[in-house]
Amino acid sequence: MKLNALHILLIFFSFLHFAHAQTGRHTYRFKNEFTVAQPECGPNLVQAQAAGSCASGTTAGRFLEEVLPCGGRRAVYHNNRNWGLMYPNTEGLVSESYTIQLYLRVIDWGEKWARIIDFSNGTRDDGIYFKNTPGSTDRCLGFYPNGIIGTCPYFNTSTYYLLTFTRDGATGQMEVYVGNNLFATYIDNNKNYVGKAGVPIYLFRDDNAVTCESGEANFAYLAFHGKHFSKVDVDKSVSDICFEASINSYADFSISPSPVCGPDRNVEVRYTGSIPSPGTGYDFKWDWNGARVISGSGMGPYLLNWADGGTKNVTLTVISQACGNKLDNRKQIVISNPSLTTEVTSGTCDTGTDGTITLTASDGVLPYQYSIDSVSYQASNIFYAPAGHYRVFVKDGNGCTTAQNADVSFTSDITVRTMPDTTICVGQSVTLATTSNGRTFSWVPQNGLDNPGALEPVAAPEATTQYIITATKGFCTQTDTVQVRVSPKIDVNVTPDALIEYNVPFQLNATSPQIRNYAGATFLWTPADGLSDASIQSPIAVLRENQQYTVDVTSEQGCKGSGQVKLSIKRQESIIIPTAFSPNGDGKNEMLVPVVNDIATIRYFRIYNRWGQLVFFTDQLNTGWDGTFKGSTAVSGTYVWQIEGVSTKGKVISKQGAVALLQ
Repeated sequence: MKLNALHILLIFFSFLHFAHAQTGRHTYRFKNEFTVAQPECGPNLVQAQAAGSCASGTTAGRFLEEVLPCGGRRAVYHNNRNWGLMYPNTEGLVSESYTIQLYLRVIDWGEKWARIIDFSNGTRDDGIYFKNTPGSTDRCLGFYPNGIIGTCPYFNTSTYYLLTFTRDGATGQMEVYVGNNLFATYIDNNKNYVGKAGVPIYLFRDDNAVTCESGEANFAYLAFHGKHFSKVDVDKSVSDICFEASINSYADFSISPSPVCGPDRNVEVRYTGSIPSPGTGYDFKWDWNGARVISGSGMGPYLLNWADGGTKNVTLTVISQACGNKLDNRKQIVISNPSLTTEVTSGTCDTGTDGTITLTASDGVLPYQYSIDSVSYQASNIFYAPAGHYRVFVKDGNGCTTAQNADVSFTSDITVRTMPDTTICVGQSVTLATTSNGRTFSWVPQNGLDNPGALEPVAAPEATTQYIITATKGFCTQTDTVQVRVSPKIDVNVTPDALIEYNVPFQLNATSPQIRNYAGATFLWTPADGLSDASIQSPIAVLRENQQYTVDVTSEQGCKGSGQVKLSIKRQESIIIPTAFSPNGDGKNEMLVPVVNDIATIRYFRIYNRWGQLVFFTDQLNTGWDGTFKGSTAVSGTYVWQIEGVSTKGKVISKQGAVALLQ
């Protein structure tokens, strides 16, 4: 168990210390990386697993998007439980005098203790912790083994804290700031919280002495300084944290004035980054995008100008002399030398003789003002003017002007195009498909049209007609024509009604005086029963019953006509017995039934087997043998039949023969 000790507020990132204190700076912004901010020469942070046998999982942490209190969504680093970060402190930047600043939000406090900073390389329990207190979900700050310092409890999981831990090596006093408020002070006479060169410092990673004391947090910013911070230094850090946590200012500079009106005007470029003058330890490389340098060197300031206008790029590259790390920054300046292009649209049917002049300015400073007479200027870049020659002007936000010539003409732009000539049949109609940019329309002649004032009326003329459309737009008109040819009605001549022989082929035929090309016409006979082919001009009918046919004829132009023919069967007294039947349950030829024509009554219908036994008898019309004998299925084979009937005219018809029973 840990002893109760001093309580202090603030999360602390610690630096080891050298025999000779360093005064440099190592900054980390966690934008999907653990590298030190360029051009600094510090080491990269390393993900580190907690010592001991705590359940730490296989994933150290992850980068995620979060909205910081200053506004704006950006990447931060979230460590998982029992994982932390290791700062190598190879240069001894953190020694006896140092400042560690940490901008973070704690997500999970862990159990009772959550290690913040470990100076012992994981060998001792000494360090800075978040400590729980009974009855509260918030936390206190503890310098173990020396106790809790500062307000207790204080820290919650909903706030981003800028924590500053600063130690004065001359006095051994440590000061902890939360924001710009001095949270607590602590005299570190035993140098428990001093770093050493080459001994790593662990953040949010527990030691091996008492294990599993770990929490989780979202890290947005971490900075190690090799010097003690005064209250003035802390106040500046707090005022700059929104910028400093997200922006690397090592290569920042200003351009003045910006923009500039006209080429050859002098511009001042001044370094405004975080490296103090005279920039010892760094090289400053400038790219002026073709400017002439009048004065200046190194960090500047510089005085320069450009010979032409437009958007210019000024680029600064800051390079560390110690390790070669570099940082680039580019800014733009507009040299106001406005140019002007004109786009002229001719007068149209809608605007009459007035055309449109559209001006487009560039290489100047917004806002632009435009003129067509050099006296009156307007914000709109569009002018309407009759056909003629004009001189147009633009003036930018710096008062620079330029001019161009513009010629306005007039062109009729009305269009109308109707469909190609077409053919319809008598009684049919067609929509006169038309495209036009006109506003009103008129068709002549009007007869046969459903709406002579529509763009696309429906035409149903009784005879071939040529229609003319007149389209109007403004004061312009345009015409087009289309001829609607009307094909005559199709008359169909069909084979006359006929009395035909029973089951004897009979030729049918359909013709039309309006059809010249039968190859292009189509025929459809209905019903198709008894026909050789219902889709040809002259099918053959074979009938056993009376039948009436309708033939529909369509010409090559799509015109239609129809005709009918009635065929009647010549009636003869007859009795016909099929030569075979198969009462096997398949639904086909199940019964042996006499086929009769003009038979009024049946006197007898007998069937005998090969041994002369009577197997079936009836004296009823339309009654037949189902293939059974004495209640059982008769055997397959040949059977003899006898039949006698009387016709409707009183004629007696007697017949006999044989039938095959198939199973």
